[in-house]
Amino acid sequence: MTNTKNTIALLLALLAGPLHAEAIPATDTDTPSVVTTTTSEAVIAVGDSLDRVLARSGILPANRLEAALALEGVYDLRDLRPGDLLRWTTQAGDSSRLSSLQLLVSNGVEVSLSFTDAVEAVRLEPEVTTQDRQEAFVLDGSLYDALVAADAPARLAVDLTALMAGQVDFRRDLRGGEEFALVWQEDRLPDGSLAGEPRMSYARLSLNGHQFELVATDPTSPVLLFEDGELVQRSSPPIMGARLSSVFGNRNHPVLGGRRMHTGIDYAAATGTPVSATGAGRVVRAETMRGYGLTVDIDHGGGVTTRYAHLSAFNEGIVPGARIRAGDRIGAVGATGLVSGPNLHYEVLVDGRPVDPLEEEVLQAQEFASAADIEALTKGRAATGYSTEQDS
Repeated sequence: MTNTKNTIALLLALLAGPLHAEAIPATDTDTPSVVTTTTSEAVIAVGDSLDRVLARSGILPANRLEAALALEGVYDLRDLRPGDLLRWTTQAGDSSRLSSLQLLVSNGVEVSLSFTDAVEAVRLEPEVTTQDRQEAFVLDGSLYDALVAADAPARLAVDLTALMAGQVDFRRDLRGGEEFALVWQEDRLPDGSLAGEPRMSYARLSLNGHQFELVATDPTSPVLLFEDGELVQRSSPPIMGARLSSVFGNRNHPVLGGRRMHTGIDYAAATGTPVSATGAGRVVRAETMRGYGLTVDIDHGGGVTTRYAHLSAFNEGIVPGARIRAGDRIGAVGATGLVSGPNLHYEVLVDGRPVDPLEEEVLQAQEFASAADIEALTKGRAATGYSTEQDS
């Protein structure tokens, strides 16, 4: 009888649970359980996406969708570029489900995703320092080579050539020995690497006794061209800092094949890159054209029209009849129409006839410069040690 009572008492004590944690040393709650994870990483290649990379690594479709939806609020996955880094962890023994995910993208942004009770994404912006830089040098060859030798942004060579095209032909006019000066801004990440694109604020070319000066008061404003201190043109490149991928004239067509006349110039840029009007005017076309895809035509008066083709989208308000200023955003780079990849086809027509945008001055001149324009011109001259007294 005594043994029976003792057994019942023991069972009741077990059902009630321990009075103190130390009564069950085998389940010490002060010692966290150790979860082993496996870390993997991959560098984004051309044609890759987050989903493709994770699918190749065996992550379940539902888990991949869960990650994409969580990231949607803090990062646009279409911005992933070749060279960006993905790093993720999975629990040991189950490589098909994510424990965490991290994106290290080329502009220094870090995005972390944690798969806890509630999937949570956090975006960390890098600390960016803006630096003002200036260089003055003597040309001995192409402008591109000179910029590379001076450790200046070589990609600005395309913009500078196009913006001065009305007054200077860089392929024919340069003989060597011309003085050139450039002022630009660039953003640097904490590790010293570049973030984003360089921004030109002033450039000067001394050619045959004349001074040609470019002034950009800010990245979104039109660029002004002065000749010997007089404003002769106010315009804007369709894309700043893009690579010129095809020039005006006969070429092998990238889609149709064979030698065909290329009636404009092409800028290679990523889909979604903003496209700006090169001069003031009125929209006369904003629609899909055969071969050109989504296209905007702007009438600048005097028989001059500019065309922007292969766009992915039009900006709001870009409809026939809309008034446009130089530098206004009109759309975004795309790959619509007969094209092998995303780029902007930029065309200039005079009385309906295509002309080379890099050689002929066709947009109307601006008659006056504002006080802000003159202040920017003076600041650029001071930064490069130039005085008008040198010419007197």
